[in-house]
Amino acid sequence: MPHLRPQNVAAALLRVAGPRPRGRLALAVALCVVTSFGATNVDTSETAPTKTQNPRFGFAVGGNIQNLGSGELARYLDGAKAAHAGWIRLDINWCVIQRAGPSSYDWARFDNVVRAVTARGMRVLAGILYTPPWARPDGTSAMHPPSNLADYATFATAAVRRYAPMGVHAYEIWNEPNIDRFWAPRPDPARYTQLLKLAYAAVKSVDRSALVVSGGLSPYGSYKQGDAKHMNPLRFLEQMYANGARGSFDALGWHPSNYPHGLSFAAWSAWSQMSQTSPSARSIMKARGDGSKRIWATEFSYPTGSAAGNVSEATQARLVRDTYAALDRWSWAGPAFVYSYHDDGADKRNTEQNFGVVHFDYSPKPSYRAYQAAAAR
Repeated sequence: MPHLRPQNVAAALLRVAGPRPRGRLALAVALCVVTSFGATNVDTSETAPTKTQNPRFGFAVGGNIQNLGSGELARYLDGAKAAHAGWIRLDINWCVIQRAGPSSYDWARFDNVVRAVTARGMRVLAGILYTPPWARPDGTSAMHPPSNLADYATFATAAVRRYAPMGVHAYEIWNEPNIDRFWAPRPDPARYTQLLKLAYAAVKSVDRSALVVSGGLSPYGSYKQGDAKHMNPLRFLEQMYANGARGSFDALGWHPSNYPHGLSFAAWSAWSQMSQTSPSARSIMKARGDGSKRIWATEFSYPTGSAAGNVSEATQARLVRDTYAALDRWSWAGPAFVYSYHDDGADKRNTEQNFGVVHFDYSPKPSYRAYQAAAAR
């Protein structure tokens, strides 16, 4: 495992909790304000399911996959399948699907992706997230929770009714609610827990066997660190339990990204905070009677490129391999999702464009081969 480089902890926190979500946040906002979509037909008739997909391995694909043309979507998912991924974490974006109002649904592009994923023998973890303009206060972004939380539950019910017959039986409730970039204007564990409770009941009312994952918590500092816009995930988890979350999720969502430091212990590391710190996510769960629940790493990442804090392609490959090897040793670890499969661009100076295990032109990085080899075991 790589050793932690000595440096100022505050600077490390900026790298761990700061730049990563920005591009995805901007993309989600942009997608929500688009006024029209043309349906994209994806032909999956020649792609038969296989038994080679590893159920512990997944890719978190971000919020743009539904906008790919049929050829590129097939290329994308064929590559994920060839890597033996068992899961694709896909945004089911409420803000896009119901952008025209509470009685309007535009599922087409999301349907295409779901069908294409399941036809390739992979499973979908559907993230239900982001609020349409009609359901949030005027002047706010899609990252603001709905004014009436029941509106989210109503949409969750509709989403499960649509996608359970297509083979989707796992749902993640929101994304990174412990930071303001995804829960504006500030994290509110009590209100998030209310949302989680309503969503859990909604999902189970349609698909009793479905698995509900709580929204993956973002890295942010050590247990005692935080400010008005950010809560350390351990503190946030404690507050979730204090507000009655225990019976309203089947697995805990967690984002253990810690680039460029990897798996070395640090009190502020989201990786270490899963089980090695005091308290840890595991100790908090055990103390509240949830020791049997697993932690799903629904997003972890090691961006390449030349930006400060990024890693070399060789290091990315080693860290992907070591992360899965470590998780495989822990009985409490559920599926883990690399963010992401494909680079969003070719600018090596831009962190947001370099999270993939394949380049923008789809040529594989060493991490793709490392992932593929690990998942084939």
